[in-house]
Amino acid sequence: MIKKVGIIGFGALGILFGSYISDKIGKENFFVIADSERCKRYKRDKFYKNGVLCDMNYVSPDDGVPPLDLLFFGVKYTAMQEALSLSESFVDSHTIFISLLNGIQSEADIAEKYGSENVIYSTSQSMDSLRSANRITYRDMGRLNFGRVGNIGREENINALREFFDSIDFPYMIPENMGKALWGKLMLNTGCNQTAAVFDCCFNVLQREGKERQIMTDAMKEVMLVSQAEGIGLDEEDLAYWIKVLDGLNPEGMPSMRQDTLAKRPTEVNLFAGTINRLGKKHGIPTPANEYLYNEIKKIENNYSKV
Repeated sequence: MIKKVGIIGFGALGILFGSYISDKIGKENFFVIADSERCKRYKRDKFYKNGVLCDMNYVSPDDGVPPLDLLFFGVKYTAMQEALSLSESFVDSHTIFISLLNGIQSEADIAEKYGSENVIYSTSQSMDSLRSANRITYRDMGRLNFGRVGNIGREENINALREFFDSIDFPYMIPENMGKALWGKLMLNTGCNQTAAVFDCCFNVLQREGKERQIMTDAMKEVMLVSQAEGIGLDEEDLAYWIKVLDGLNPEGMPSMRQDTLAKRPTEVNLFAGTINRLGKKHGIPTPANEYLYNEIKKIENNYSKV
């Protein structure tokens, strides 16, 4: 039974999901994990969700919190190894792991450190949260998709997570094919996040016909073709589904990568275009749209220090 829950990484998605779970199970049972200095900053600056204070329990490894039943990773991928080190005192053999990170790599990183037995694959979908400093706003909380991929993810852990989410009315879905769900979200992010960052636009620009939507769609089609070579098998029906998901998002919202470039933070371009360009070369599949997006985003990052 899941009673004690924690999260490492308190960005827009961490605040959105973490504060919801904390409110439902009580802050004494939910822990926002960070190093000591970051905990002090969190306690000082506080966080707000749609203008309401998030009353959270911030802890560091020095605070002696016993191992958790469920641990979310919600950092950017560039901080994943640091987060894995930070997690050690909060983990034992029964801890279930969920990664909220983009891409298809973070679960493998968790499994490399702790073994694959308690790793559950997941993707988040349809949320439209925006973060500015210590405040997030959102219209749609979205949901968490989770499940097994191959032989990774014990069924008893899937059932425990289902029971826990049901008990707190947390929105979720268990897809029939979690591998396709992971790659489908990668396909959306690769097109949507990167195009919005390059053209400095909100969802509304990507939701109407034009150059931006075409580049986004081309990048997504390249992911589809690479997935087929990788044995995942995304097809035109999947492409249409994920574009429909995009078209249903808040037009004035923006994806996380555009929020990163606006804040002059390192992006996850290596997880998106970087992954697809690498696998495209492996399989002899041209990826010109992703090569273009990769190069443009790297230019944006390189210009941070010049502004």
